[in-house]
Parts: sequence; C-alpha cells; structure tokens
Amino acid sequence: MNRKLYAVLGVVLLFIISFIYITASGISHLSNETILFLFLDETKDDPGTIEVASVALFKDAHLQGSLIKVDPLSSTETLKSQGIYLSDTLIKSPDLEEGIQNAWAIAEAETHADIDRIVVIDAPALKSIIDAVHPIPVDIYVTPTVLDKSFSFPIVANVTGIQAEQCIKGQYYPGVQDETLLSMPEDYLWEVKADIINSVTQTLFDFSAYTPEEQKYLAHTAVEQYRDDFIVVYQRNTVLSLVYYLPESVAKYIVNFAVRRIA
Repeated sequence: MNRKLYAVLGVVLLFIISFIYITASGISHLSNETILFLFLDETKDDPGTIEVASVALFKDAHLQGSLIKVDPLSSTETLKSQGIYLSDTLIKSPDLEEGIQNAWAIAEAETHADIDRIVVIDAPALKSIIDAVHPIPVDIYVTPTVLDKSFSFPIVANVTGIQAEQCIKGQYYPGVQDETLLSMPEDYLWEVKADIINSVTQTLFDFSAYTPEEQKYLAHTAVEQYRDDFIVVYQRNTVLSLVYYLPESVAKYIVNFAVRRIA
C-alpha cells in the first residue's frame, strides 16, 4: 500500500516539476521575442480592420525602445496587386490565419524586423485591460508628415479605456486639439492614432509601475480577454496553449507567475 502511495506521489511530483519547468521555459522564450501587435476596429466587417499596427522588441521580458508603427495603408507588391493593404488584410482574406500571415509579411517588409509572433487585439479588449488598472498617462511629442508638410505638437492626457477604444476607431484623439485634427487630412491621422496607442501600450507593459494587486487584476483581465478570443495570438507556444485550454483558475495562476517574474 505504501509502495503504491509513494508511486502516486512520485508521479504527481514529477508532473508538478515538469509543469513548472515547461511554464518557466515557455515564459523565458516569450520574454525575448519580436511581436507584432494588431489593434482592430471590430465594428468594420468581420473580424475588423487593422487600425494600429506596431512592432515591439522584448528582451528579458522588457520592451526595448519604442514600438515601431506600421502604416495601415502599406502593402507588398504582390498583395497590392490584389488590392490588399495592411488595414484590410483580415477582412479580405478567406480565413483569419491567411489574413494574419499577410499582415505579418507586410509588417516585416515595412520594418525589416524578424517577427516571432502576432497578437491581435480588438478595441474593447484594450479598453478592458486599461480599465483593469487606471487611466494611462500619455506625454509625447508627435511629428506626423502630411504630403510635403510636417506637423509638430504635444499630446498630454490621462487616457481611459473608453478613450483608447475611441482612438482606435478614429472617434476621439485624447490630448489633441480639434483645430489640429481639422488641419490634417483623415488618411494621415493614422500616425497620431498610432503614437497615442503605442504610448499607452508601452506603459501597460511596465509592470513595475503597478501594485501587486493591480498586476494581478491586469493579468486576470488579459487572461479573460484571451480565452474569450478578444485577444488572438498567432503561433502559440506551450505556455500560451496551456493558458488558453486549462481551467481558468490554473491559467490565471500561470499568468500571475509570469507577471511576478517580469515585475
């Protein structure tokens, strides 16, 4: 009887050690990647148009420099001949996977970066994540170029979740004066939108700025959005698959573990 009990305990212990090893190694791998973030306006067709596309380089789980913005109207020669641009790759492709692959190709061609993974986030999901912590302070200076004319102006605001959602959808640009917006053609406002969303995203990734309770709430909200498919990750590794398929309580434990390691 004792021998059977020891055998069972040994198997359980081996499983726990393996689980911890897989989780830790998977998190370590994710901590050193170049990731393309695609922010969608989900109200424009299904699954939505790409309004902001940004490439982020992570090293040891920390963002290196600023996010690199990609023009939603950019394309490759092949895709352009088919009338497909970054903004509409997801709605003009037969399925989500092909649309993401097309977005991947365009972003790599534009930034010359070797992208490891793609994260697709719809506007309400970003709203929920921001609401999980607090309004995100933005204090930046933007210099968008319109044809042969350059604009320069500061953006200072505390961006709420709903404001970020409205910004992605082009309904509101927090911290930007109306007269400034009116002086710029709509097609060129993508840079302003991208600068605001990139600044918000960059702050969200600074986990050390949050209290342990805020870190936990932020992690739990991200897990919920991910498991409900409001955040889609293309090229999941083992850890991301575990978070998606395991019971929610276990998934949240894994993400809490990851956030504690990063912070």
